Amino acid sequence: MEQQSTMVTKPEKWQQINVVLVVDDDDNWCFVSKKILQKAGVGKDIITANNGQQALEILQAFAAEGKKLPELIFLDIKMPLMDGFQFLEIATKSAELDLSRTKIFVCSSSFLSKDKDRAKQYPVAGFITKPLTLEILRDILPSD
Repeated sequence: MEQQSTMVTKPEKWQQINVVLVVDDDDNWCFVSKKILQKAGVGKDIITANNGQQALEILQAFAAEGKKLPELIFLDIKMPLMDGFQFLEIATKSAELDLSRTKIFVCSSSFLSKDKDRAKQYPVAGFITKPLTLEILRDILPSD
């Protein structure tokens, strides 16, 4: 009888991230991203928004209630009502929103260099090509 060895992988030890905001109009992408973040143990609270306007309202509500803003935002570019770039334009210039402790990653299925170049005009931590994976998280998030 052959013995199988099982490899036990240690869970990642990410820096403490309490709140993550995933902004995308694709409910499936939000669901999958949330599951990946949960599996990785990233974020105690993972919030989703379907467009930039809804995300902006969430951040404004946090600020009005004196809550700490999300430490991490994954932001799609192409969305109805308010796209990712419109969100960045308003949120990063808002006096009421202190995003200095928030890492924003633009997430897109776009491979266009003009989208990447435009994202660089804002204080974003990076540009991620969808889908979000554990490997991408390992690359972008600091660990303890």
